[in-house]
Amino acid sequence: MATRDQEEMSFFDERVLTFPETSLPGFPDGKSIQRALPGTLAECVEFGKINFLPWIDFTLEHPDEIWETEGGPEGRLYYYLNFVEKEGHPPAFAVEVISYEDVAHVNDFSLIFTQEQMRRVRSLDLVFCSAVEWQREQLVRSLNEKALLKYEENRLEEARELIDTAIRHGGSNSAYLYNNRGLISWKMGNTDQAKEDFLESIDMEQGNGDPYFNIGLIYFDESDYDRALHYLQRAVETNPFDGQFLTELGHLYLELEREDEALRLFTQALDNDPGDPQVDFHLGYYFLYKKGKPRHAVKYYHQGLKKDPEDQFAWADLAVAHWVLGHKRKTLSIQRALQTGQRLMPYTISRLVYLSVEMEDYENALKYYHQALSQSEPFEPEWLHYNAALVYAKTGRPKQALDILDLAVKAGGEPVIKRALSDKALRELKGLPDFKRLVRLTTRRRNR
Repeated sequence: MATRDQEEMSFFDERVLTFPETSLPGFPDGKSIQRALPGTLAECVEFGKINFLPWIDFTLEHPDEIWETEGGPEGRLYYYLNFVEKEGHPPAFAVEVISYEDVAHVNDFSLIFTQEQMRRVRSLDLVFCSAVEWQREQLVRSLNEKALLKYEENRLEEARELIDTAIRHGGSNSAYLYNNRGLISWKMGNTDQAKEDFLESIDMEQGNGDPYFNIGLIYFDESDYDRALHYLQRAVETNPFDGQFLTELGHLYLELEREDEALRLFTQALDNDPGDPQVDFHLGYYFLYKKGKPRHAVKYYHQGLKKDPEDQFAWADLAVAHWVLGHKRKTLSIQRALQTGQRLMPYTISRLVYLSVEMEDYENALKYYHQALSQSEPFEPEWLHYNAALVYAKTGRPKQALDILDLAVKAGGEPVIKRALSDKALRELKGLPDFKRLVRLTTRRRNR
């Protein structure tokens, strides 16, 4: 929008450009101002027009309406209106702006006190109306909220339709809508579309860390650590006080074995929010699965669960840590609590499958395995299949074991075969032709 700053006015060469005569009515006298605006301060009336200069910037920044017309060879004229009391009615403050290509200049300003003066200005071409914009924004926000509700309910097709409609109406302020559509696409399994949406959101509003964070997590999940590092670092640069940004970047540093940098970020996250349990959970995960130090893991999981006792992911990992330490009773206690609690998430189920296999509770292991497969996005399906294959192998069902192991290899490839070749529980399968075929096929894929 226009500005009256002297710096921008200096772009004009007044020897070449001529400013048109104003179409606004003359500025009213003091008595007229006091009659129309009885609350106006006496000094405003005393000094007349010059005392209304501050009203210009406010009107240019927060217009109720903008009207446009041809301004002759010099450019186009715009009339910014700000209604003092009732929308569409006098009194109103008007600013006349003349635009030359991409530079605008305030030509005049005045107060409008009569319906005739108002009709004259409002007979031009309307290019902006705050009331219409407000209605549009309310519609867009309503559609966005409904889409997010459908997203939470896992009704993703409906969520996608709603967010698409919101984007069509969103105009230039759609950065947050593209970010939300990226989340919906990601949950639908369409990571390519999600990446496009997050990048579009970044292009529209580079000061928001959420789309950087979200696309960084996708690359993290895909083990594309270079891209993940780039985007998660950008998220932290955008908002260095966001605990989630700091902890996920710290988690990535742990994956990259940059422990000092990770601990520095975790410390920063705790300084920003001592009550955030995610730092403790990330450290618990790191010491349990990366460092093989379950006692350290137990300490951090306990610290985090004091802050957030409802995190079932942390409870599932704590059960694993206790099992590794030989605390069977504690493991069983946590397992029973998880079974009777809230709906189990894919990550939690994967841990319960593993623990059931370890405790030789094969019936429960297969129950959890089939429960995991009934979900739209089972966690690490290759290892779910692998643990089910172990159950079938240990219970004397080699054909079923090989069939499920084939699914595991298709989902996980060479790491699954390496694990199978070294696993004593599968020794009776290793001499079978179908097992050897799996090994050969995996080797061929790797060579290609």
